[in-house]
Amino acid sequence: MAVSRGVGGIIASVVGIIIILAAVLVIAKVMGSDAPIKPLIYKSIELRDATDPLNKADLITSLDNLVVQAKNDEVTNQWDRMMQCLATSCPDEAFLDMVLVTVAAFEMDIPESAVLINIIATAKYWNDSEHLLDFSKALSIANEQVDDLESRKARKIWDNIVECNGTCPEKNDLYFDLIKNIVQ
Repeated sequence: MAVSRGVGGIIASVVGIIIILAAVLVIAKVMGSDAPIKPLIYKSIELRDATDPLNKADLITSLDNLVVQAKNDEVTNQWDRMMQCLATSCPDEAFLDMVLVTVAAFEMDIPESAVLINIIATAKYWNDSEHLLDFSKALSIANEQVDDLESRKARKIWDNIVECNGTCPEKNDLYFDLIKNIVQ
């Protein structure tokens, strides 16, 4: 009798653990984001490059729908700020901010969020003496994080950014190419 009670206790413990694991997985699924994070980032970058009025209108409409689906106040607020300049021409910083806000808002859902945040920080603070320490930290950390990606293409783009030293005319194109490459 003593042996069967021991086996029953073990079986009950195993069943209990399975139930707890199942509950954790269900909670994680429910709490997980259904936001269209990657499409938000891609479409923001596509919109930056759009020149055709019809294509631009389609991208604005599509992005607006994605922002609504995201159900995030920070992303919505950044989109509203961008809407103010889209009628004419938004600076590259507005598009970087849209990517940054999206990444920060859904940081837990984007495995590459840390490297993206540091890359965008280098873009924003390069040649900004008021943020020299922030820039230096972001540059050093981003350099290591790009290595950790083990992507030759990402490394090549990053090396071009560093070589550019914040002064070449194609620096922003390089940043957006790197972001697209990492997010893919």
